[in-house]
Amino acid sequence: MSRMPPELWLRVFDLATDVHGLLNYDDPISSDLPRALVKQREQQLLRDSLRTKRNIVLVCRYWNELAVEFLYQSVLITRVDTLASLHESLQRHASAAAGRTRLGWWTRRLDVLIQDDRCEASDYALLAEVVRHFSNLVIVTLSMPMLPFNDCWLRQLPTSIITCLAETCGTSLQVFDCSESVLRPCRQVPVPVHPQDLMMLLAACSDLKVLRCPICSPTPRDRSARYRLDVPVMSKLESITLTSVFLRDYLPRDKDANHLPALRQLTYDCIPPPFFDHAWKNFVKLTCANVTTVTLDFCLPGDSLPKELDLLAEYCTALDKLVIYFRSWLEMKPHLVLPRVSYLGLYSKVKGEPVFHYQALLSALATLTGPRLKTIRLLHASAVEEIRESAPSLSPDDLACLTSRNISLEDHEGHLLFN
Repeated sequence: MSRMPPELWLRVFDLATDVHGLLNYDDPISSDLPRALVKQREQQLLRDSLRTKRNIVLVCRYWNELAVEFLYQSVLITRVDTLASLHESLQRHASAAAGRTRLGWWTRRLDVLIQDDRCEASDYALLAEVVRHFSNLVIVTLSMPMLPFNDCWLRQLPTSIITCLAETCGTSLQVFDCSESVLRPCRQVPVPVHPQDLMMLLAACSDLKVLRCPICSPTPRDRSARYRLDVPVMSKLESITLTSVFLRDYLPRDKDANHLPALRQLTYDCIPPPFFDHAWKNFVKLTCANVTTVTLDFCLPGDSLPKELDLLAEYCTALDKLVIYFRSWLEMKPHLVLPRVSYLGLYSKVKGEPVFHYQALLSALATLTGPRLKTIRLLHASAVEEIRESAPSLSPDDLACLTSRNISLEDHEGHLLFN
C-alpha cells in the first residue's frame, strides 16, 4: 500500500471523509429549515465522518501519517472530559513539530456542544487554551451550559474564550454561531475594564460572513450605552440572525449609517411583544436594500404579519426569497400581500396539526397576493405527510386557484405536493 503515491492516498481519504460544504462557507449546505434542525443534521454528518477518519488513521503507521490532517480538519467537543486529552495531544504535537505542521493548523471547523451540567470554570479555561491551537478556523459553533453559580440573568460566556478566538483566528473566521448556547458573548464587560467581548470579536474578524448571535448577554453592572463599543463596519458580512428584543445591540450610534453593506440574508426572530418596532424599521431601511433572502421566525399573532410584509416590500427591493416560521398554520391569515418574491417557504412549529388547520392553510394560500410568486414550499417532511393524508378533506377549488395562477405548491424536496 505504501508504494502508491501519497497524492493518490490523500485524494482517497478526502473522498472517503468528505462532509460537503461543512468545512467552509463558500459551499454551505442550503436549507430553509430552522437552524436547530439544520444543526442536528450537520452534527450527524460530522460524527459519521469523524468515525471514518478514526478508522483510517488506525490502519497502519503510513496511513496515520498521511491522514492525520483529515482527522483534525473538524473538531467536535461534546463532553468536558475530552478537553484535557485533546489539549494534551495538541500540546505534545506542537512541542515536537519542528519542521512539521501543527495539528491545530489543519482545523477549519470547531463545534463545542457541551450539555454536561457539571461544567466548571476550569473547563472553560481549558477550552480557551485549546482554541489557541486553532489558527485557521473558518467556522465556530458554540453551545455552552450554565456555569455553577453563574448569574441566570447575565449568562455570560467567559471573556477568555472570545479573546482567544479574536486573537488566534480572527483573520480567518467566516462563520460564528452561538444561537443555541445558554452562555453567550456579553455586549460589554464591566466598567472600568475596557469593553471587549462581542464587539471586540466582530472588529477582529475582518472576513466574517455569517453571524448567528441573536441574543447578547445583558450588560453587567453599568448598563449605560455610552460605555459600549460601537458596532464595527462588517464589509463582508452576508448573513445575520437577529432577535427583536436584542436588535439594538446591532444598531450603530449613527442612526443613518449602514454598517452591514454586504448583507444578503437576514433571519429575524420576532419575540412577543414587539417592543422595538421603530428600531426594526430603521434597521431594515438602512441595511436591507440589497437583501435577497429574509427568514421571519414569527412568534407574534398572524394579524400582525401584514405590517411586516409591507415593511419588507417597501425597503427590501432586491428580495426574492421569503421564509416564514409560524407558531401554527392557523397564523397564516387569508389575503396576505407578499413582497415581490418568487419563492415562499413555510414552516409550522406544531407537529400533528388537525385537518382543519391544513384547510385554513390552503384557503390562505389561495387568497395570497404575490405579483412574482412562482413557488410555495412546505419545509418539513412531517407537514408534507400530514397535508397529503388530509387531501380528501381539502378544497379542490383552493388547489385549482393555485394551479390557475401558475404557482407550484411543493413538498420539502421540491416536488409537487399534489399530482
